[in-house]
Amino acid sequence: MIGVRHRLADVTEVIESSGPDTSGHEFVFIDLGSVDPRSKRVVAPRRMIVASAPARARQRLRSGDVLVSTLRPHLNCVASVPPVLDGAIATTGFSVLRPRPAIVDERYLFRWVQGPEFIADITRLASGASVPAVSDALVRATGIPLPPLPEQRRIARVLDEADQIRHDRREAIGLLDELARSSYLDLVESASRSGTVHDLVESAAYGTSARTNAPPGGTNAVPIIRVSDITGDGELDVTHLNTAELDARELAKYSVQESDVLFSRTASAESVSKTTIFRGDLVAAHAAQVVRLRPLHTASAEYLAFFLNRAHTKESLRALATINPTNLLLVSVPLPSFAAQALFAQQLRDIASVKANELAQLARLDELYAALQNRAFSGRL
Repeated sequence: MIGVRHRLADVTEVIESSGPDTSGHEFVFIDLGSVDPRSKRVVAPRRMIVASAPARARQRLRSGDVLVSTLRPHLNCVASVPPVLDGAIATTGFSVLRPRPAIVDERYLFRWVQGPEFIADITRLASGASVPAVSDALVRATGIPLPPLPEQRRIARVLDEADQIRHDRREAIGLLDELARSSYLDLVESASRSGTVHDLVESAAYGTSARTNAPPGGTNAVPIIRVSDITGDGELDVTHLNTAELDARELAKYSVQESDVLFSRTASAESVSKTTIFRGDLVAAHAAQVVRLRPLHTASAEYLAFFLNRAHTKESLRALATINPTNLLLVSVPLPSFAAQALFAQQLRDIASVKANELAQLARLDELYAALQNRAFSGRL
């Protein structure tokens, strides 16, 4: 470890409790949802009316402050306050670390709180079974190694530059997602008529209500696709499928096949209307909370799944009192030609191929960055 360890409380200033200026009309509020734990940036600050300020809006920020979420510390929801948010108000759910510039460099401090040693420290100190949390005092009681300021700045600069490469890669992946959305909008504009989901599928059906168990199960055990197996990104995760005992008749009724569209019709508000496409030759069935839509045309699967995964579609579906195969078939949808749908499906496959490569490169960059972090804070950089 480089330098002598100091308590964070000794190298940062105390933040006085201060709500929004009551002489103003609005203020900028940063709560836990404003920070993206992956990019470590404030991505969604909120404008609020002063009169409606929540009681937890009590920390006035300065540019360069480092925010550390005290809830679920293992998720490492941290961020550095940019100049544009100077004067914003943060929730008391953050520990606000304001570096003493004569002792600790603000970028070095920001990089330290992203490191594995700091995360391990505050995760170990957290309490609470369902929502682990750590107090501001305990965060400030943890240590930080402090080499001379020039060395701190050098370490921070190297890590900043390395992290920027990862950030650029994530932006490239985001542009691929935007390209997919743009292709979808072009497809919808080409549609000469509108119809319903019924025009795109040959059937819609509930899945089995049979009790599922962890694998391997008995002689007639069949893997069952549940709501939890459909990711928020519209992917199907078959690595942890439970099984159910189904006879031949039940398997024929509830089985899934290539290009079936699987739609989450219930569970939590976040899970409703998650949609994926079944691919591969796995013999599996779907659970009762998953509606199986069997497309008339293979290209329709890509289009239908993309349509159902759209935020606007999800919002409309969640407004329904209940979602079942009957009212799902009645959902209005633009109807491009099958040829146009086929072209869109190929575009999505091409985008997915490039995205898979980009994600693999990002994973490698994440590994290299973690190794660089380790070297940086152990005096070997």
